[in-house]
Amino acid sequence: MKNVLILLVLMLCSQIGCAQKVKEWLRQKKTQKQYLIEQIAHLKLYLELTEKGYKIAKEGLTTISSMKDSEFKLHKNRFDSLCIVKPQIRKLDINQRSLLNFRYMLFIYWGLPDFFAENTGLAASEKALVKSVLEKAIADGIVMMDELSGLVEDGVFCMSDDARVKRLTELYNRSEQNYTFARQLSAQAAMLSAQRKSEDQDFENRRAWHGLD
Repeated sequence: MKNVLILLVLMLCSQIGCAQKVKEWLRQKKTQKQYLIEQIAHLKLYLELTEKGYKIAKEGLTTISSMKDSEFKLHKNRFDSLCIVKPQIRKLDINQRSLLNFRYMLFIYWGLPDFFAENTGLAASEKALVKSVLEKAIADGIVMMDELSGLVEDGVFCMSDDARVKRLTELYNRSEQNYTFARQLSAQAAMLSAQRKSEDQDFENRRAWHGLD
Protein backbone atom coordinates (compact mmCIF):
# COMPACT_ATOMS: atom_id res chain seq x y z
CA MET A 1 0.00 0.00 0.00
CA LYS A 2 2.79 2.30 0.91
CA ASN A 3 4.49 1.56 -2.35
CA VAL A 4 1.32 2.35 -4.30
CA LEU A 5 0.99 5.66 -2.48
CA ILE A 6 4.56 6.56 -3.30
CA LEU A 7 3.93 5.66 -6.93
CA LEU A 8 0.84 7.88 -7.04
CA VAL A 9 2.76 10.75 -5.48
CA LEU A 10 5.51 10.35 -8.03
CA MET A 11 3.01 10.27 -10.87
CA LEU A 12 1.29 13.35 -9.52
CA CYS A 13 4.56 15.20 -9.20
CA SER A 14 5.47 14.14 -12.68
CA GLN A 15 2.19 15.50 -14.01
CA ILE A 16 2.64 18.71 -12.05
CA GLY A 17 6.16 19.09 -13.43
CA CYS A 18 4.95 18.46 -16.93
CA ALA A 19 2.19 20.99 -16.49
CA GLN A 20 4.69 23.52 -15.24
CA LYS A 21 6.89 22.83 -18.25
CA VAL A 22 3.93 23.26 -20.57
CA LYS A 23 3.01 26.48 -18.78
CA GLU A 24 6.59 27.71 -18.98
CA TRP A 25 6.76 26.79 -22.64
CA LEU A 26 3.53 28.63 -23.37
CA ARG A 27 4.81 31.63 -21.41
CA GLN A 28 8.03 31.62 -23.41
CA LYS A 29 6.12 31.33 -26.66
CA LYS A 30 3.98 34.29 -25.66
CA THR A 31 7.10 36.30 -24.78
CA GLN A 32 8.75 35.36 -28.06
CA LYS A 33 5.62 36.25 -29.96
CA GLN A 34 5.43 39.64 -28.22
CA TYR A 35 9.11 40.23 -28.92
CA LEU A 36 8.60 39.26 -32.55
CA ILE A 37 5.63 41.62 -32.82
CA GLU A 38 7.72 44.43 -31.34
CA GLN A 39 10.57 43.68 -33.74
CA ILE A 40 8.19 43.71 -36.70
CA ALA A 41 6.77 47.04 -35.51
CA HIS A 42 10.27 48.50 -35.17
CA LEU A 43 11.22 47.18 -38.58
CA LYS A 44 8.07 48.65 -40.12
CA LEU A 45 8.78 52.02 -38.49
CA TYR A 46 12.38 51.88 -39.72
CA LEU A 47 11.24 51.10 -43.25
CA GLU A 48 8.73 53.95 -43.15
CA LEU A 49 11.37 56.38 -41.90
CA THR A 50 13.85 55.12 -44.47
CA GLU A 51 11.31 55.49 -47.26
CA LYS A 52 10.36 58.96 -46.03
CA GLY A 53 14.03 59.95 -45.78
CA TYR A 54 14.71 58.65 -49.29
CA LYS A 55 11.74 60.58 -50.60
CA ILE A 56 12.92 63.78 -48.90
CA ALA A 57 16.45 63.23 -50.16
CA LYS A 58 15.20 62.54 -53.67
CA GLU A 59 13.01 65.64 -53.64
CA GLY A 60 15.94 67.63 -52.26
CA LEU A 61 18.27 66.39 -54.97
CA THR A 62 15.63 67.12 -57.60
CA THR A 63 15.25 70.63 -56.23
CA ILE A 64 19.02 71.15 -56.17
CA SER A 65 19.33 69.79 -59.69
CA SER A 66 16.53 72.07 -60.85
CA MET A 67 18.19 75.04 -59.15
CA LYS A 68 21.52 74.18 -60.76
CA ASP A 69 19.88 73.86 -64.17
CA SER A 70 18.16 77.21 -63.72
CA GLU A 71 21.38 78.81 -62.51
CA PHE A 72 23.30 77.30 -65.42
CA LYS A 73 20.73 78.58 -67.90
CA LEU A 74 20.85 82.00 -66.26
CA HIS A 75 24.64 82.12 -66.51
CA LYS A 76 24.53 80.77 -70.07
CA ASN A 77 22.01 83.40 -71.13
CA ARG A 78 24.15 86.05 -69.45
CA PHE A 79 27.27 84.78 -71.19
CA ASP A 80 25.51 84.54 -74.56
CA SER A 81 24.30 88.13 -74.22
CA LEU A 82 27.92 89.24 -73.72
CA CYS A 83 28.79 87.75 -77.11
CA ILE A 84 26.19 89.83 -78.96
CA VAL A 85 27.28 93.28 -80.16
CA LYS A 86 24.67 96.00 -79.84
CA PRO A 87 23.99 98.04 -83.00
CA GLN A 88 24.90 101.33 -81.29
CA ILE A 89 28.32 99.93 -80.41
CA ARG A 90 28.86 98.61 -83.91
CA LYS A 91 28.04 102.06 -85.32
CA LEU A 92 30.37 104.08 -83.08
CA ASP A 93 32.23 106.85 -84.96
CA ILE A 94 35.56 105.75 -83.53
CA ASN A 95 35.29 102.47 -85.45
CA GLN A 96 35.11 104.27 -88.78
CA ARG A 97 37.89 106.65 -87.74
CA SER A 98 40.15 103.75 -86.86
CA LEU A 99 39.60 102.29 -90.33
CA LEU A 100 40.30 105.64 -91.97
CA ASN A 101 43.52 106.09 -90.00
CA PHE A 102 44.72 102.71 -91.20
CA ARG A 103 43.72 103.54 -94.77
CA TYR A 104 45.62 106.84 -94.64
CA MET A 105 48.73 105.02 -93.41
CA LEU A 106 48.45 102.67 -96.37
CA PHE A 107 48.29 105.64 -98.72
CA ILE A 108 51.50 107.02 -97.21
CA TYR A 109 53.24 103.66 -97.55
CA TRP A 110 52.03 103.06 -101.09
CA GLY A 111 53.22 106.54 -102.04
CA LEU A 112 56.81 105.96 -100.88
CA PRO A 113 58.25 105.39 -104.39
CA ASP A 114 56.95 108.76 -105.59
CA PHE A 115 57.90 110.35 -102.27
CA PHE A 116 61.50 109.14 -102.55
CA ALA A 117 61.63 110.20 -106.20
CA GLU A 118 60.65 113.73 -105.22
CA ASN A 119 62.86 113.90 -102.13
CA THR A 120 66.24 113.13 -103.61
CA GLY A 121 68.02 114.67 -100.66
CA LEU A 122 67.49 111.52 -98.57
CA ALA A 123 70.28 108.98 -98.31
CA ALA A 124 69.61 105.32 -99.15
CA SER A 125 69.89 104.33 -95.48
CA GLU A 126 67.37 107.02 -94.52
CA LYS A 127 64.93 105.83 -97.17
CA ALA A 128 65.29 102.26 -95.89
CA LEU A 129 64.65 103.44 -92.33
CA VAL A 130 61.50 105.34 -93.31
CA LYS A 131 60.18 102.31 -95.21
CA SER A 132 60.97 99.91 -92.33
CA VAL A 133 59.26 102.09 -89.73
CA LEU A 134 56.15 102.48 -91.89
CA GLU A 135 56.00 98.72 -92.49
CA LYS A 136 55.99 98.11 -88.73
CA ALA A 137 53.21 100.66 -88.30
CA ILE A 138 51.22 98.94 -91.07
CA ALA A 139 51.74 95.53 -89.42
CA ASP A 140 50.48 96.91 -86.12
CA GLY A 141 47.53 98.44 -87.96
CA ILE A 142 46.63 95.07 -89.50
CA VAL A 143 46.54 93.49 -86.03
CA MET A 144 44.35 96.32 -84.74
CA MET A 145 41.94 96.11 -87.68
CA ASP A 146 41.61 92.38 -87.16
CA GLU A 147 40.76 92.92 -83.50
CA LEU A 148 38.37 95.75 -84.33
CA SER A 149 36.57 93.47 -86.79
CA GLY A 150 36.13 90.86 -84.05
CA LEU A 151 34.91 93.42 -81.53
CA VAL A 152 32.02 94.51 -83.77
CA GLU A 153 31.07 90.97 -84.81
CA ASP A 154 28.79 88.68 -82.77
CA GLY A 155 30.32 85.67 -81.07
CA VAL A 156 34.01 86.61 -81.38
CA PHE A 157 34.74 88.50 -78.16
CA CYS A 158 32.39 88.00 -75.19
CA MET A 159 32.55 90.98 -72.85
CA SER A 160 30.40 93.67 -71.28
CA ASP A 161 29.35 96.70 -73.31
CA ASP A 162 31.61 98.96 -71.24
CA ALA A 163 34.62 96.70 -71.78
CA ARG A 164 33.89 96.49 -75.51
CA VAL A 165 33.60 100.27 -75.89
CA LYS A 166 36.75 100.75 -73.82
CA ARG A 167 38.73 98.41 -76.06
CA LEU A 168 37.39 100.04 -79.24
CA THR A 169 38.42 103.42 -77.86
CA GLU A 170 41.90 102.11 -77.10
CA LEU A 171 42.23 100.82 -80.65
CA TYR A 172 41.12 104.17 -82.04
CA ASN A 173 43.64 106.05 -79.91
CA ARG A 174 46.39 103.70 -81.03
CA SER A 175 45.44 104.03 -84.69
CA GLU A 176 45.43 107.81 -84.28
CA GLN A 177 48.92 107.71 -82.78
CA ASN A 178 50.22 105.45 -85.56
CA TYR A 179 48.78 107.62 -88.32
CA THR A 180 50.06 110.81 -86.68
CA PHE A 181 53.50 109.24 -86.35
CA ALA A 182 53.48 108.14 -90.02
CA ARG A 183 52.51 111.64 -91.12
CA GLN A 184 55.17 113.28 -88.97
CA LEU A 185 57.81 110.82 -90.17
CA SER A 186 56.92 111.55 -93.78
CA ALA A 187 56.91 115.30 -93.17
CA GLN A 188 60.25 115.22 -91.34
CA ALA A 189 61.82 113.13 -94.10
CA ALA A 190 60.55 115.58 -96.71
CA MET A 191 61.83 118.50 -94.64
CA LEU A 192 65.24 116.87 -94.27
CA SER A 193 65.40 116.23 -98.00
CA ALA A 194 64.37 119.81 -98.78
CA GLN A 195 66.92 121.19 -96.34
CA ARG A 196 69.70 119.18 -97.94
CA LYS A 197 68.62 120.18 -101.41
CA SER A 198 68.59 123.80 -100.27
CA GLU A 199 72.05 123.44 -98.77
CA ASP A 200 73.31 121.82 -101.95
CA GLN A 201 71.75 124.57 -104.02
CA ASP A 202 73.25 127.24 -101.78
CA PHE A 203 76.64 125.58 -102.05
CA GLU A 204 76.40 125.53 -105.84
CA ASN A 205 75.34 129.18 -105.89
CA ARG A 206 78.37 130.14 -103.79
CA ARG A 207 80.65 128.25 -106.13
CA ALA A 208 79.13 130.13 -109.05
CA TRP A 209 79.49 133.48 -107.35
CA HIS A 210 83.12 132.82 -106.70
CA GLY A 211 83.72 131.50 -110.20
CA LEU A 212 84.49 127.99 -109.03
CA ASP A 213 82.45 126.18 -111.64
